[in-house]
Amino acid sequence: MSVYILRFFFDPGSGICLWAANDAARDKWDYPIDTRDLPLPENTWRFAYHLCSWFDTSIDWTYPPDPSPWDAAERDRFNNAAQQFLETLRGQLGTDFDVVDESATSAAA
Repeated sequence: MSVYILRFFFDPGSGICLWAANDAARDKWDYPIDTRDLPLPENTWRFAYHLCSWFDTSIDWTYPPDPSPWDAAERDRFNNAAQQFLETLRGQLGTDFDVVDESATSAAA
């Protein structure tokens, strides 16, 4: 059984893509989780910041309810990168962590 359960999703403008989903994770990291605080290589946590910044470009910040400025190809590139990151993240965190994908970036989403 995993000790820490994390939710993976993007929240525009937050710079965060991991959120505590159980008491053990909240007690250790609070609700939003800075990837630098996890037992991850620097390149992994830096890529998390890159993904969050990239996701922010999917929003029309002059009027956020408007459609995304991304075309289908950009959305697919982002979704593929997010899923590859999630796979890497799960592998590097190991069995003490369960990372639940709520990102809507998978092909099934």
